Amino acid sequence: MTLILNTLILNSNVADEGGALEDPDVAKALVMAELARIVEEGAAVIATLGCGTIELRLGTGEVFRLGETVVTRIA
Repeated sequence: MTLILNTLILNSNVADEGGALEDPDVAKALVMAELARIVEEGAAVIATLGCGTIELRLGTGEVFRLGETVVTRIA
């Protein structure tokens, strides 16, 4: 899990760039940074499944699969 978290932690100033939120790569980076923050606070766990899929489990019971361009709620 440490390896995954290290790849998710990004520069929080990325939104300060002009038009940054219109860029899909920047928007994805912001979402991933927020998910990493939630995990660091202990409110969620991120794991890589055997098939390579990244799964996010929130402390409230919701489960999400994180794809390249989509987040799918499983439970």
